[in-house]
Amino acid sequence: MKKILLFSVAAGGIFAGSWIGQTIVKNNADLVITTVKPNAILEIELPPTRSAEFLASHFAQSQNEWSRADKHLSNVLKLDPKNTDLLKRAMILAMGGGNFDAAVAHARAYLALDPKNSLAILIVAAREMKDGQTAAAQKILDTMPPGDITDFVRPLMRAWAAAAQGQLNVTGFNNTTIHNYNAALLALYLNKPEEAKRFANAMTRSGTMSPYDAERVADLLAVLDRGKEALVLYRGILVRDPENAMLLEKIKIVEANDVARLKALVPTLAITTPAHGAAVAVFDMAHILYQEQSDASAKIFVQMALALNPDYTEAQLLMGQIEAESERYKEAISYFQKIQPDYPSYLEIQRYIAELYQKNGDEARALLLLDQLFNEHRDIDALINIGDIHRGEERYVQALKNYDRAAREIGDTIPAEYWYLLYSRGMTYERLGEWKKAEVDLKAAMAYQPDQPYLLNYLAYGWADRGINLDDAITLLKRATELRPDDGFITDSLGWALFRMGKHAESIPYLEQAVELMPYDPTLNDHLGDAYWVVGRKREARYQWERAINNADSTTSVDALRHKISKGYVPDNSN
Repeated sequence: MKKILLFSVAAGGIFAGSWIGQTIVKNNADLVITTVKPNAILEIELPPTRSAEFLASHFAQSQNEWSRADKHLSNVLKLDPKNTDLLKRAMILAMGGGNFDAAVAHARAYLALDPKNSLAILIVAAREMKDGQTAAAQKILDTMPPGDITDFVRPLMRAWAAAAQGQLNVTGFNNTTIHNYNAALLALYLNKPEEAKRFANAMTRSGTMSPYDAERVADLLAVLDRGKEALVLYRGILVRDPENAMLLEKIKIVEANDVARLKALVPTLAITTPAHGAAVAVFDMAHILYQEQSDASAKIFVQMALALNPDYTEAQLLMGQIEAESERYKEAISYFQKIQPDYPSYLEIQRYIAELYQKNGDEARALLLLDQLFNEHRDIDALINIGDIHRGEERYVQALKNYDRAAREIGDTIPAEYWYLLYSRGMTYERLGEWKKAEVDLKAAMAYQPDQPYLLNYLAYGWADRGINLDDAITLLKRATELRPDDGFITDSLGWALFRMGKHAESIPYLEQAVELMPYDPTLNDHLGDAYWVVGRKREARYQWERAINNADSTTSVDALRHKISKGYVPDNSN
């Protein structure tokens, strides 16, 4: 018997409900179900048969574990090797799981039965490109049937295959920024700078560009002796993203007219093999799919790009991000760890790895990495992140020590670029009961970021909760709600400030809206209950306090809520 952990009873899986706590045995050729445990994973024992392996594959894929899903499905294929549905699914799982060789084998087997599948053709063509068999790649690409993938990818792949014979063939290219960009890369590869300029010009004439496309145009212009134009574009993008380490490095390089360094930084500008060019083509498909939130499809094309060029940094970063968003933190970390120390965003990526360690339950490793970043690179943000971890775990004394250490490293005055240090330290002071110090830091942060809604909310709520500076609190909170109208906490803060000012009836619509936005937050339920009680809606008040108890967390004073239910709301006149 093979034991497989399958469905979560707590999540209401298909084996949940009346089976909880019972022992169920259902015998057939394939399946034996044993004890169902409440709030746990349902344990199912499966013999190694076709339906068992298929079920295991399906579950693994639902958990974004494509490699494991592929292994189980491959076992099914051994029993039914000419099943086209299984072959197609196995091909997709293998490619998305990064097993290129298996994906190619499945694709060839699938094409023997159904020779017109575009994805299978593309995978086999990628194999031929990787092996340098460009003529074979062109031949199989010619068999792709019409369709969106064909129209987008086939011209690019065929062009890179033709480039192996020294030909610049852009037949089938359209006047989009992506096709023009790839055409320019082809021209650079073939040492045809005038042609590369023509395609770069076409990109600039294509109308409004995204920051991503504008940066690509700027890269091309920089290596085509048009550095001034490139700088204009880089600086325009930087206005939206002033801390972008890659952009800052590119600006520095172009200002120094160091084209060789730019090519080293952006390897797509100096492609050395047609396979690496083909990797850019399929990566562009992945990037489009990712932007359209089709992560599963994007995964297939990113892995294909990495199969063609294992050192493709952009593909490694995108694959890591997809895995992180799927909460596969260990796998995400493995991709981000491939980024080299000379990459401009290396420190930022390392800090993100620390964040993923923490999300994966390995706080000790996260803290160790951040400490290493500070010791080796004097990375102040790493110190701030250490403080953030301690603050998140309510270890406020340790958090404050790290924030103060970061402040000492910066110097006498904390500049605008570190406004979030002031914000974080201010929140920590408030949690430690040192409101005056908290107020100083929060006001200093607000001087740099007057429209940061959560900063405005934190300072104003602090005032409102203490019954001080209420007019100023209302002003800040009205601005915060304009900036974040759908945030329950901010809306509650505005209602609570009005309540503390004695404007009880006026506060209720805001407090009700906050509870509507966040119905299970005990603090919001508590506040609405207080307001209901004061205006005479006592039954509704008790209902909200009961909800607060039902939704209580570690910070909720359940005894105080029970006292209110019994005796009613008593105003706090301590302030």
